[in-house]
Amino acid sequence: MLDRRDILENLADPENYPADMLAYCLKNPDRSAAIFLPILGKAANGTELDALEQLSFYLGLHLLAVLQTPNTFDGVYRLATQQPLLLADLLGEVGLGETFPRVLMRLGNGKATDLWEGFQTNTLDFMIRDAFLRAWTYEALKGQVNAVSAERSLRGFLKSEDAPSPDDPIWSGWLIAIADLGFSELMPLARDAVSSGRILAEDDNLTALECKGFETALTEAQSDTDLPEFLKARGYIPFGESDGDWGNCFVNSPQSHKLS
Repeated sequence: MLDRRDILENLADPENYPADMLAYCLKNPDRSAAIFLPILGKAANGTELDALEQLSFYLGLHLLAVLQTPNTFDGVYRLATQQPLLLADLLGEVGLGETFPRVLMRLGNGKATDLWEGFQTNTLDFMIRDAFLRAWTYEALKGQVNAVSAERSLRGFLKSEDAPSPDDPIWSGWLIAIADLGFSELMPLARDAVSSGRILAEDDNLTALECKGFETALTEAQSDTDLPEFLKARGYIPFGESDGDWGNCFVNSPQSHKLS
C-alpha cells in the first residue's frame, strides 16, 4: 500500500503528469476513498486544508468522481453551496467552467432535485449555478427527469418571485437548457423574455447572438434522434468518459496554471 503522503505529493506536482499514480488510485478505489474523501469533507466543512491537500485536491476530486465513491456527491454539494469561494479557489476558473459540470454529471445520477436546488441558489457564483444546471439538464436528457416536470421547472424559474436579475448571465444557461431539451413550447416565452428585457439585458449585441444560437440549438435538438451523439456534440459528457480527460485535467489544474 502506497503511503498517503507519497500519493498526495505525486498528485500535487505541477511539473510532472502523474500517470502511474492516477492508474494506482483508479485501481485501488478503497485507498483513494480513504485519502480523498476526508479531504473533501474538510473542505466542505470549511476546515483549512494543508498545502499538500490543497494542491492535490483538484485531481483527487476527479478521482472520487470517476470512481463514483459513495458520499462524494453530498460532499461536493456541501462544498459548492456552503463554501463556494473555497471551491472556486481549489478548482480555479478553468476547472470550475470546464470540468466541474462534468464532475456533477458523473456523480449526479438520481440527484436531479439537488442539482436543481443548487442551480436556484442565487447567492452562488454564476459558474457554479451553471454547472448545476448543466448536470440537471443531462439528467433530464437521460430521462431521469420527467419531460413535463422539466418543462414546468424551466418555465417556473423565469416566473418565480426570486428569479435572477435581467442582467444575470445564468439566463444564457437557461436558454441553452430549453434548447437542448427541445422544448419548443417554451420558445414564445423565451422570445418574449428577451425582447422585453426580462433576461439578457446586459448587451444588445450579445442578446442577438444568444437568440440566434438558441433557435439553432433548439432546431438541432428536435431533429437529432441519436441521443449519444447529441450528448457528445453538446458537451454532456461525464468526466472520465472522453479520451484525454486526465491529461486535460492535469493541464487545467490550478497548480499547473500557477506554474505558467
